[in-house]
Amino acid sequence: MLYKYILLSLTLVLSACLPVFAQKAAITGTVKDTSSGINLLNASVVLLNGKDSFILKDTRVDREGKFSFQNLSDTAQYVLFFTYPRYVDYSHKVDMKNSIKGILNMDNVSLIPKEKLLEQVIVSSKAAAIKIKGDTTEYLADSFRVQPNASVEDLLKELPGLQIDQFGNITAQGQKVKKVLVDGEEFFSDDPTLVTRNLRADMIDKVQVFDKKSDAAAFTGIEDGVRDKTINLKIKEDKNHGLFGKAEAGAGTNGRYNAQGVANLFKGKRRMSAYGTVSNIGRTGLGSADKEKIGDDDQGGENYSGKGLPKAISGGVHYDKKWNTDKESINGNYKLNLLDVEGEEVTNSQNNIPTGLILSNANSNFNNSSVSHKANAKYILKSDTTSTFTVFADGTISNSKNSNNSRTNNLRGDNTRLYDNTSSGFNDYDINTLNLNLSWEKKLKKYGRTISVYSRNNFSSDASKGESRSNSNFFDINNNPDSSALLHLRRIMNDDWRTLSLNVNYTEPLTSKLSLIVNYTFNNEDNRDDKRSFNLADHPSGDVIDTAFSTKMNATVWGNQAGAALNYAFKKMTVKIGNNVKRITMDIEDNYTLLQLNRSFTNWYPSASFNYKFSNYKAINISYNGSSQNPARNQLMPFRYNNSQLTTYETNTHLENSFNNSFNGYFYASKIVTNVYYGANFNYTLTSNPITQSILVNPSGAYTYRFVNMDGYTNNNYYLNTYYSKKIKGVDIQTGVGLNFSGGTSYSPINNEINKLNYNTSAFAVELHKTKFKSYSFYLLAQIGYTINKSSLQPETKNNYLFTTVNPSLDVYFLKKFQLHTDAVYLWQEKTQAFANDFNRTIWNAWIGRNLLKNDQLTVKISCNDILNQNNGYERTATNTFFSENRYSTIRRFFMIGATWSFTKFNNLKQ
Repeated sequence: MLYKYILLSLTLVLSACLPVFAQKAAITGTVKDTSSGINLLNASVVLLNGKDSFILKDTRVDREGKFSFQNLSDTAQYVLFFTYPRYVDYSHKVDMKNSIKGILNMDNVSLIPKEKLLEQVIVSSKAAAIKIKGDTTEYLADSFRVQPNASVEDLLKELPGLQIDQFGNITAQGQKVKKVLVDGEEFFSDDPTLVTRNLRADMIDKVQVFDKKSDAAAFTGIEDGVRDKTINLKIKEDKNHGLFGKAEAGAGTNGRYNAQGVANLFKGKRRMSAYGTVSNIGRTGLGSADKEKIGDDDQGGENYSGKGLPKAISGGVHYDKKWNTDKESINGNYKLNLLDVEGEEVTNSQNNIPTGLILSNANSNFNNSSVSHKANAKYILKSDTTSTFTVFADGTISNSKNSNNSRTNNLRGDNTRLYDNTSSGFNDYDINTLNLNLSWEKKLKKYGRTISVYSRNNFSSDASKGESRSNSNFFDINNNPDSSALLHLRRIMNDDWRTLSLNVNYTEPLTSKLSLIVNYTFNNEDNRDDKRSFNLADHPSGDVIDTAFSTKMNATVWGNQAGAALNYAFKKMTVKIGNNVKRITMDIEDNYTLLQLNRSFTNWYPSASFNYKFSNYKAINISYNGSSQNPARNQLMPFRYNNSQLTTYETNTHLENSFNNSFNGYFYASKIVTNVYYGANFNYTLTSNPITQSILVNPSGAYTYRFVNMDGYTNNNYYLNTYYSKKIKGVDIQTGVGLNFSGGTSYSPINNEINKLNYNTSAFAVELHKTKFKSYSFYLLAQIGYTINKSSLQPETKNNYLFTTVNPSLDVYFLKKFQLHTDAVYLWQEKTQAFANDFNRTIWNAWIGRNLLKNDQLTVKISCNDILNQNNGYERTATNTFFSENRYSTIRRFFMIGATWSFTKFNNLKQ
C-alpha cells in the first residue's frame, strides 16, 4: 500500500510540474498526391520520439488533407511516419527548435503512388532522398554519388530536375536559377558560379530548390505572383566549423600562366572568405572562369570580353555574421580588379543610306588598363518580429587608361574612294561612386497592414584628361583628292552628380482576399557636367576652349510619383491591377551656348497581372506594364564634348514622351519524379511616338545625329521561348528541345527619309545530358537558326543568314585516379551581301588529370586550349541600316601543366 501511495503521489507531482517545464507546441501539415495534388483523406500519420522511435501519438488526415499534433514539447525532436494504401511510406524527422511561435508547419507532404514509383524506374534510395514540402523540393545530398573532392556544381548535375551547362548556368525544373544561397544568405555575390564552383559537395547537407517570393511579398504577406527560381545550400553542422579552400597554379606555352586561391573560414554563424587570382588566360575572378560567362563589357572595363590579350589580377574578401539570436547581421565584401588588355582589330562595315552604300574598312590597335576597388556592407536589425531596419552602403574607386591608333578607308557603293581617316588618342579616367540606402519595414497589428520607407542616395564624380587627333583626306567621285582636315584636341573633364530618392509604401487588407497597396516616391537629381576641349591645331598653346567640342551644363530634375494597386489573392489565383503617375520637372542650363531649358513631363505607369498556380509545379502568369518614357537630358541637349571631326550631335528641345506597352507571360510545368519539364515565356512590346536618332550623312561621309520623335509610327519587338525536356527510359538520358523566336520592327529617319527595318531570328535547339558515376559525363547543346534583316531604303540588299552552334562536353573517368575532359564550341554563319564569306570556327579544349594524395586532394593536369588554333576573334552586328563584321586578336592555342590542391580542416563538434 505504501508503495502504491508513493507512486501515486509522484505521478500527481510530476503531472503538476510538467506544464511548468515544457511549453506547448504543435505540428501541422497537409498530405497530398505528389503528381495530382489531391488531398489523401484518412492517410495515417504517426508521431514517434526522435531519440528511441517510441510511438507517441497517431492521427488521420481530414477531408481537407490536414493533420495536426498538439501539446508537444518545443525543444524535442520527433519523427513523422506517413502511410496510405497503394502509396510509398514516407518518414520525416523534425526539430521543434525550428518552430515559429510554437508551431512547426510542414506545408504540403506529398506521397508517391507505388505504381508510379515502379513505372518511372525510381531507385528506392533516391526516392527517399527527395522530399517535396510545399513549394520546396529538398534533396539529401549524401544520397547522390559524386567523385571525391567534387564541387557543388558536380553535385547539382546529379540531382533530378536540375541541368548545368558547360558555362555553369543552372536550370531547375525548366526555369533558370537566378540565385544560389548558402544557409539562406548571399555568399560573396549573386553570381551562382562563384558558389557552385568553389564550395565542396561533401559540405552540403541538403539542396533546397524553391520559388523565392519578391521582397515585397515576403514582407507584406500579399502574394504578387513574382517568383525567382532559387537554390539554397544547407551546410552540414560538422562542416560549418573549420577551414577549407583550394589553390591552383599552372604554366604554359607562349608565356601563359594562371594562379588562383580561395580560402573559407566558417565558424557557426560567422563566415570569412578570401580569394586571389593572377592570370593571362582570360580569368578575371572566381565567378568568371569561362570567358563566355563574362558578359559584353568592353576591353577597358574590369571584365575581359575576349577581345585582345589580357593580364589580370583580382582579389577579394568576404565577411558575414549573425548575432543577438539572429536579430542582427552584417554582410560585407571588398573586391580589387586590375586588368591590362592590348590587341588589334579589323572592322568591315556597310551603312545603307537613301543615296547608296558607304563601305568602311578600319584597322586599329588598342592598349587599355583599369584598376578598381569595390566595397559594400549591409547591416540588418530585426528589433522584433514586426520591424526590420536595414543599412546598405557600397562604393567604387576606379581608374582606366586607354590609348588607340586606327586607320579607316571609306568607299562609296561603286567602290570609289570617299575619305581616308587616321586617328589616335589616349585618355586617363577616374570615377568615384558612393551609394547609401536606408530602409525601415514595419508590420502593424492587423495582418497584411504594413508600412515601409526606403531612402536611396547616390554621390558620384569623375575626372579625365587626354588627347585625340584625327586627320581626314576626302575624294571626289573621280577618286581625285578633294580636301583634307585636321582636328587635334586636348580634353579635360570634371563632373559631379547626386541623386536622392525617398519611397513610402503602405498596404491595407480590405478583405481576407483583397488588399490595397499605396505608394509615393520623391526624387531629386543634381548634375554638374564640365567637359572642356582645347583645339591644339588652331591654338597650339592649348589655352583656348573650343566650344564646338565642349560642354558645361547644369541640370536639376525633380520628380514626384504616387500610385495605388489592388491585389486579389484566392487559393491558387492572384490578380493585381494598378497605376502610378509621375510628374517630372527638368531645369537645364548650358553655359557655353547660354541656352536654358525648362521642361515638365507627366508619366503614366499602368500595370496588371494574372497568376494561376495549378499545383506546386505548374503555373501560368500573364502581365501588362505601360510606361511613359520622357526624353533624357542628353537627348534634349546632347553633349558637344562627344562631337568629333566627322560626327556632330544637335539639340532638340522639343522632344516629347514616348509610351511603351509591354505584355509578358510564362507557363511552366514539371514532373519531378519522371524528370519531365516543359513551358514557354514571351514578351511583346509596342512603343508609340518613339524617340530615335535622325541621321544625316553629307556627300563627304560626315554624320549629324539628332534625337527626334517618330510621330505616327510604332516600334515593336518580341520574343517567344519554348522548351520541353524529358528523361528517356532505359538509356537514362535527359533530352530537351526548344524553339525560340525574336524580332521586331523599327523606324528611323536617314537623310530625311524614313527607313523601316524588319529583323527576325528563329532557332531550334537540342540538349542532351547523361552521367554514369565514376565512368563518364556527357553534355550537348546544339542550335540551328535563321536571321532576317530587311531595310525599306535598300530592299535589294539581302543580309539574311543561316547559323548553327554546337557545344559538346565530355568527362571520362578511368584507371580509378584519371580523368579526361574535353569540350568544344562550333560556330557557323552563312555569308550575306554585307559579309562576303561564310564564317566557321571550332574552339576545342581538353585536359587530362590524375588525382593524388588522400581523398584525391591533389589533381595534376595537362591541358590544351584551342587545340585546332581556330579561336579567331569574331563578331557580327546588324542594327538599323548598319552592318559590321569585327575580327580581333584574342587568346589562341596554348598548352599548360598545372595542379589544383584542395584543403580542409573541420573541427569535431561535441554531439
